[in-house]
Amino acid sequence: METTSAALFISISLVIFGICYYYFTTRHKERMEILERGLAPDYFKGQSDLSPLLLVLGIISIGISLGIICSMILSKLFPLYQLNLTITSILMGLGLALIMSYFLIRKKQKKD
Repeated sequence: METTSAALFISISLVIFGICYYYFTTRHKERMEILERGLAPDYFKGQSDLSPLLLVLGIISIGISLGIICSMILSKLFPLYQLNLTITSILMGLGLALIMSYFLIRKKQKKD
């Protein structure tokens, strides 16, 4: 058991390190290429707009919590299928939240 958990921890750490290394090296190469083409160095400032990401995360959190609430209500009505209802309700809430966030972000981008 201890060997398995240590191997799992090491493998997850290596995956996270690999993804971060790939992301930062690719970003560095892209920026060097853009600078070689003659754009100003302050071209990269102010490019990170986190509002769509925060909107999606907020709506997903609301969707999952509404799915959990619906599963609690439905499990009182149908106690035999409690696990199935819980999984289905959470996934249904997550799917509806993703669809709603897609339409909200698309509407916001059309305004801009």
